Parts: sequence; C-alpha cells; structure tokens
Amino acid sequence: MNIIKDIPPVLSKNTWVALDLEIFNLNSKQMHRPTSGNFACLTVCFDPETVYLVNKPEMVGAVISNIQEGIWIFHHAKFDITHLRRWANIPPRKKIWDTLLIERILWNDYYTGLGLDDLARRYLDIKLDKSLQSSFEDASEMTPEQEQYAAMDCVTTLLCQKKQFKLMDKGDFIIWSVIDRPALWAFLDFQGFIINPDEWKDLAEKNKAKSKAVDELLSFNPRSYKVVKEQLLNTGFMKLPDTEEKTLVQWMKKFPDTEAFRLAELVLESRKYSKRASTYGMNWIEKFIEYDPTLDVHFVVGDYSVTGAGTGRTACSDPNMTNVPSRDTKDFRKCFKARPGNKLLIADYSQQEIGIIAFLSQDEKMIAMFNSGGDAYINMAKVMYGKVIDKNDPLRRTMKDMMLGFDYGMSLDTMAERGGISEEEAAQVMLDLEKAFPDLKNWMEKQKKLKKQTKTIMGRKAHLNPYSGQCERNALNNPVQGSAADMLKMAIGKMHETWSFPFPFAMVEEVHDEIGMDVPEEFVNSISAFMKECMISVANKMCPGMLFNADVTICDTWADKE
Repeated sequence: MNIIKDIPPVLSKNTWVALDLEIFNLNSKQMHRPTSGNFACLTVCFDPETVYLVNKPEMVGAVISNIQEGIWIFHHAKFDITHLRRWANIPPRKKIWDTLLIERILWNDYYTGLGLDDLARRYLDIKLDKSLQSSFEDASEMTPEQEQYAAMDCVTTLLCQKKQFKLMDKGDFIIWSVIDRPALWAFLDFQGFIINPDEWKDLAEKNKAKSKAVDELLSFNPRSYKVVKEQLLNTGFMKLPDTEEKTLVQWMKKFPDTEAFRLAELVLESRKYSKRASTYGMNWIEKFIEYDPTLDVHFVVGDYSVTGAGTGRTACSDPNMTNVPSRDTKDFRKCFKARPGNKLLIADYSQQEIGIIAFLSQDEKMIAMFNSGGDAYINMAKVMYGKVIDKNDPLRRTMKDMMLGFDYGMSLDTMAERGGISEEEAAQVMLDLEKAFPDLKNWMEKQKKLKKQTKTIMGRKAHLNPYSGQCERNALNNPVQGSAADMLKMAIGKMHETWSFPFPFAMVEEVHDEIGMDVPEEFVNSISAFMKECMISVANKMCPGMLFNADVTICDTWADKE
C-alpha cells in the first residue's frame, strides 16, 4: 500500500472513493459534536493500492472539491461528516454510502458486531488491528504507525463496500435511498435543544432530598438487593425471587395486606428518586450541556443513530434523549425550552401503531375502524362490545394495552399486568379480539410461523433466531415497530429535503413517534402545517388505503406536550 501525503487528483464521475477521518483528543461523551477534538488526518482511497493522506485541516476543502464527482464511502458517515464540516462545506448529497448503515440494512439482528474490524473479518477474512485507535486520544502529531493505521482503515472501507454492494437487492437499495440516507442528512442538521441548567440543578437537589427522606423511613439500605429481599421475605412476601421493580409490583398485588407491601412501596419510591438524582443530576449537566454565547442559552445535542435497533428504530446517546423521564413526571421536560422569541412544535402520529397493524393484517373491520377517524381504541370497544366510551373510561386503556400486547405476542400475565386486569380477564379480551378481527388473527398466525426474517411495509429486513424464545414475539413485533420507524424517518427526511424556510433546519429532538422543532413565533402556523403535511403524505403513501393523521402541539417547554 502506497501512502501519498498530498491532495488526491480530480476524480471522474461516479468513482467510488473511501474517506476516513482521524481526530486527536476527542471527548468520549462529545464525539458527535464538532467542538470536540483536533484534526489529525484525512485519508482518501479509490484504489486499494494507493491512499492519499492530508494532515492539515486547511487542505480538507481542496480534497472535498477534487472528489465531488465521486461516490463517497464512509464507515459511520455521521461522525466523519460532522467533523469534516468544521473545515469544508459539505451539503447533502445522494452519492454517498455508509458501510455501517448498509450493514444494518443487510444484517439487522443477524450480526451484532458492526465495527469496521467486524466487517473486515466478515468480508475480507482479515484481522484489522484497532489497537492504535486509542493512541489518538492524547496525541498532537501523527506517527508513521498512525498513518499506516488510518490508511488501512480507508482501504478496508473501500473493499468492504464492494462486498456489500454485491449482496444488496432492490429492496435494500430502496431502504437506503428512500429512508436511511435522507434521514442521515436530517440528523446531521439537528439543532441543539435549549435547556435551563439552573432548573435542572434544582431538580437534582430536590430528587436527592426526596430519596434521602424516604431512606430515613427505612431501617435498611433500599439499594441493596440482597438486604431488601431478606427484609421482604421476612415481612410477608413469600417466595420472592428477586427485588426487580416488575417483581415487586407483582408481589405487592399478591400480598397487599402485609408489612412487606408497605416496605416495597418505600423501596421503589427511594430507588426512583435516587436514580433521578444520580442519572439525571449534576453529572448529566457536566457531561452534556453546551453554551451558546450568541443567544446566551445552554443546550444539548443527542447523538442520534439513524438505525440503532434491529427493527430499524433510531437510537440516541450522549445524552439519551429517549430516556429523559416523562412517564410519571414532567419535571425534567420542563427544563427543555424554546429559544428566545421561538416556540416548540411537537408533532406525532395519531395512533400510528394500530394503523400499521391494520394495514399489515388487511383486516377490513380494523381498517374501517381506523379510517373512520376519532380514537381507535374507543372505536374498538364499540366494535367488540357495542359500548360507547370516552378517553377516561378504563376500558379504553384495556383496549390499547390488549391490542398492542396481542400484536407484540406478549404473554397473558404481562398483558394482564399492563392492563391492570386479571389473567382470566385478559384471556377473554384476547378471544374477543380474535373474534372481532379475524384477519388480524390470520396475519398473526402466519407471522408466528416465520423462522428466518421479517420485513417492514417498505421491505426492511430483520433476521430471526429460530432457537430464541423471542422468535415468535419478534416475528410479530418487528414489522410493526420497523414500519413505524420507517414512516417517521421518511417524514423527517422529507421535511429536511423540502425545507425552504429562511433559517436552518429546526429539528431539535426525535423520540419514538415524536418530532420536535424550535421555530420563530411568526413561522409557527406555516411550519405546523408543513410538518403535518409531510407526516401524513408519507404515511398514506406508504400504506395505501389508510387515512393517517398527525398532531402538532405548540409549546413553550417540552413538558407542554400532552
């Protein structure tokens, strides 16, 4: 392999070219941010025998200019492009290939290793030495060994792309070009989500104090699983297997009139506040919050992965915005706010999953019920039991929990627990569902027989392990969750591609089926309509014959979303 320390020549149209960027002194919790680390080198390779290497950031612009006509190959494009944009203008382009994301498209839930060294072993039958990777953490100048390491990564990326290309079928190319590639560029342009650090600090102190207050009511350490188990066994929880939250909730239902019940309540309360204080406390602020002196605001930017799960769902880390507590408290979300003079627009699909289930099963009753508008679970109660209920009726919650649990292949005891009903009642609801929606039952039975792979509506594959106890459940769950993820990513991609407002793409968060934007007040109505149109048009095109809807809430804080 010949390493040429110079800018590569001008490439001819559609030349495949691999790029690999190395950064010195990266902050491990801020690797996805362009404020972290210093330029080490950029390697470029369109011939496995020759690698071009530049070690000065001022040369990056010339490199990018000379390879414009090529098809760029990265392994983890989001990282490389985020940092390359520090030194060159890189607008969205179609001529790009990410071996990391492509590997997920090809082998979702089949292979767990997705690093470049995993691909090298898988496709090239070589062991790629990554031991020098850590040497960039505290270096300031490239060594010959590091240059060789960087060049080898670049060559490996080029060769792995060639192998992947041969495995891709038409459906895989659609997933890449229609869903994941557009979403990649959208995630690259996410803005920071404004946060009030003083409110967050105050919340951390309150949670710490609440945890301490609860602890004082106990004569033992509630965070010692061994001690807690011993105490609860001795005070009424017979045959308690462990002290996980789910188990304690089950045993509290079994033994409500015991001292163990009271103690278990306090244990769960203490753990809740303790976790909030530790996981979402002062350390969280120190790791993730950044400051914008122009607006005098603080903000966070999560590291969103276009595909982070076998189903195709996205993932987020550093910080994980998906895990910011929201189910039983809005206190944390109150800390996230719109910029001065702006409003938050929080959009989500209305009953997305049941619409997808109806389309996948092609159950005529369910499709008609969904398309009739209104609340699908209220309509379901009417179809199944002839009852007219409202959103506050417990039957609605039962309908929702049973419907989703039914499709996801949950066990009766789990569905009963989620729905707050007995196993006998859950079993009866299941029979009623099967009777009311026979085509749904037929689809489920067909799915359960799958042993190799599932596909979403758009054709995204997820591989199944026939020897796993989760095989049937995954066969049911993957098409629903994966189709929901595809739908949301296509909507995000469409918003980004068609964005024409006089300021940068304004998205600040994406959690499950929810999209958040931070926009000037004068654009609230036009962008609300824009978001809604993008989401609905994508959904109805993906699922012909279905009438999806999306809701947009205008907020001052993230907590304002109902």
